[in-house]
Order: sequence, then structure tokens, then C-alpha cells
Amino acid sequence: MKQRIMFVVLALLMVSLLTSASVWAQQPELMQPAELESWLGDFFQPSEDEVEPFVNLAYVYQDGDDNVSEQVQQGEDNRAYVYQKGYGNVAEQWQSGVGNWTGVYQLGDRNVALTQQLGTGNWAGIYQVGNANTAKIQQSGDNFSAFITQVGNNNSAVIVQGKK
Repeated sequence: MKQRIMFVVLALLMVSLLTSASVWAQQPELMQPAELESWLGDFFQPSEDEVEPFVNLAYVYQDGDDNVSEQVQQGEDNRAYVYQKGYGNVAEQWQSGVGNWTGVYQLGDRNVALTQQLGTGNWAGIYQVGNANTAKIQQSGDNFSAFITQVGNNNSAVIVQGKK
């Protein structure tokens, strides 16, 4: 009896996994969050002239209505990327220091992503697929990394590292 129950549970789990995999495969815009930096870099493809040492870069792509993006950078060699597809998304990124990287990927409606970095060598990524998600990353110091993944609706997350 226990073996039958285990077999049924495993069969249901496999069907669930295969169904989920086919749903993800049918939606090519969904990507793996761990590849955010590489994906954004490939999407924006900075030219050789733009990749000078000590120069700050900021890129924004918006597809949809009422999307807002603000990027403020002070210092040297900072990178900021925003990809927004949907309606009413907000991405705000502030960086002060040297060698920081931040990226936001929003696919859906009414998502909010806020990133604040102060220091050297910090990395922050926010990946939002769905609607009405809110994420904030605040880093103050050196060599911090933070990543927020939100898939679905009405999720909220905050990461604070370093001094306030």
C-alpha cells in the first residue's frame, strides 16, 4: 500500500513538473533570473566607444504605457539597466561609488523596483514577472550582492545590507 501511494505521489509530481516546464517553454519572454546581468548586457549591446573605463552607463528599454524609469549615478564605472514591458511599471536606481552594477527586468503591469547603492563593487538585480510586485534593495558598503526574484502577483520584498 505504501509503495502504491509513493508511486502515485511521484507520478503526480512528474506530471506537475512536465506541465510546468511546457508552460515555461511556451512563454519565450520568461528567462532565468540568474542570467539577468548577461541578458541585459546582450540586450543593450553597448558599443566599444561606450565601454570606456571609469565611464558610467545607463540603459532603459520601455514597451507599453505609463512606464517610469529614473537612474542617477555618481562616481565611476557604474552600470544601470532597465527593461520594462507592460503598463505602469516603475524602476528607480541610484548609485554612488565605483564599479557598481544594477539591473531591473519587469514584465507585467504596475511593478515597482527601487535600488540604492552606495560604495564600491556592489551588485543588485530585480526580476519581476507578473503584476503589482514591489521590490527594494538598499546597499551601503562594499562588495554586496543582492537579487530579488518575483514571479506572480502582489509580491513584496526588501533587502537592506550595510549601514542605513
